[in-house]
Amino acid sequence: MDTEAFRKAVERAKARESGGIGTLAEKTLHSALKYYYEPDETKHEAELCGFFADILNADGVTEIQTGSFFHIDRKLGVFLGEYPVTLVCPLIRNKRIIYLDPETGEMTKPRSSPKKGRIESLFFELMHIRKRLSDKNLMIVVPVIDADEYRVKREPKRRFRDKGYDKFELVPTALADERVFAESADWLMLLPDGLDGFTVKELEKALGIPNRVAGAMARSIMSAGALRREKRDASYVYYRIGGGK
Repeated sequence: MDTEAFRKAVERAKARESGGIGTLAEKTLHSALKYYYEPDETKHEAELCGFFADILNADGVTEIQTGSFFHIDRKLGVFLGEYPVTLVCPLIRNKRIIYLDPETGEMTKPRSSPKKGRIESLFFELMHIRKRLSDKNLMIVVPVIDADEYRVKREPKRRFRDKGYDKFELVPTALADERVFAESADWLMLLPDGLDGFTVKELEKALGIPNRVAGAMARSIMSAGALRREKRDASYVYYRIGGGK
């Protein structure tokens, strides 16, 4: 992790804006991460195997996924057959909310969002690519980021329970941590110490997370080859598996 290199990458991404917040064809967070993991723009957006790779360099392919993983499974499968692949999945730890007036361009004073990002929340997305998680060519990197979220107010509301704004842009402000998942031991570090032979309900209680998150987490770590499970009565029991991929 290099916080200074990340700061410079964010500045490069912001400098690409010509018309202000929200006008980029490629959003600032995605662009900043591309500059951070590969400063050389000539290695960005490489046409490869019928797709475009965010980065292609001597280390292989790097794909940066800031949205849903639903549509990337096939693309990953093709790349993994030919190259080492690093999948970058940013996690927003702390976020400030800033509202923008679309007519005047005025911005409100930033306010801190009460929601805090937790790495366990990523497992809903990882379930979309769980059959790839045990691939020896795949490494997953999770940069833990603080960011400002810009929202544009609008009236009238378009539907019932509409909050009356559109999220325009997510601009990173700091790199707080970076988690790397390349082998079984990396995944097992997410589990509480000493927890083995556990059910989803027991994982839910140990981590203080919703049951559906605990279930996605257990199944994804199992898909990565770090857990096995056995049926006990009406529940599955998960056991740790030592070693790497």
